[in-house]
Amino acid sequence: MTVRWGILGCGDVARRRVAGAIADDPDSRLLAACRRNGTALEQFCSDFGVDRGYTDEADLVGDADIDAVYIATPVNRHLDQTLACAAVGKHVLCEKPMAMSVEECDRMIAACETAGVRLGLAYYRRFYPVVDRIRDLVSEGRIGTVFSITAVTATPFTFTPGDDGYWRVVLEEGGGGALMDIGSHRLNLFLDLFGPIADVRGFCSTRAGDFAADDAALLTVRFESGVLGTLQCYFGVPVDPDEFVVVGTEGRLVATPLNSGHLVIETAGGVETESHPPSENFNLPLITDFVDAIRTGRAPRVDGHEGRSTNEVIERGYRFGQA
Repeated sequence: MTVRWGILGCGDVARRRVAGAIADDPDSRLLAACRRNGTALEQFCSDFGVDRGYTDEADLVGDADIDAVYIATPVNRHLDQTLACAAVGKHVLCEKPMAMSVEECDRMIAACETAGVRLGLAYYRRFYPVVDRIRDLVSEGRIGTVFSITAVTATPFTFTPGDDGYWRVVLEEGGGGALMDIGSHRLNLFLDLFGPIADVRGFCSTRAGDFAADDAALLTVRFESGVLGTLQCYFGVPVDPDEFVVVGTEGRLVATPLNSGHLVIETAGGVETESHPPSENFNLPLITDFVDAIRTGRAPRVDGHEGRSTNEVIERGYRFGQA
């Protein structure tokens, strides 16, 4: 079975990773794309060999030949587009963060469950081999009892008003700023590695940007297990630290930069270095997993419930950090 895809939103993410990942998956075919700007849509379809281009999302959703839809639009469109896809029996792989609120996440989950279609979230770092290795080392007790996990992430954020990605700092479209956009990836990993989070504290502010969304966020969390966590995320930094560190009673694991797959294991016995690089196209394992979920009827590795859990932590962070 070949899964025939449509993409809603042909901006930066779709162009850099999504279209190529679908093309590279042997059980997928990118059949259609939608973008309101007809000229940009025509260029996208030409660049990626897409047969059908739609300027109206209702036409793509209504295309009976499409099995699954990748939603790569601003966050405020995710709910309505997911509901529309589920209503006509189309599987949905949605960009992160899942929605503008936990309540919207619940509606998306309910719609897809009622329709019997898969709902997945594009937290592609969950497929990084280095993350799997960290999980195994923690489970084996290699660094003893875990004290904490720390992540630091940043992006230059060079978008200006009118650019494809500027919606990330427009509160009505993106729902937040640095915490919502890049912080969500790390929080999803936090939850995957150490489970539910009991307490969230922190601060969110706009220090340098000429927009209302946060360009700096610092969260501290306490997991139900007792593990502590800290997350720093920034818009407007020229170099991404991409730090990811787990500290325990017997040593620490340092995956910095996380995107490289480089891992340092530091214990009393010495220092070991390993390499577990991700897929050349970060989104390819995500697509492959989602296609397998459709074919076998199982849940995707990162499903709607995980997307909701991540949104719930973000919501708590903003509630405390902006108080």
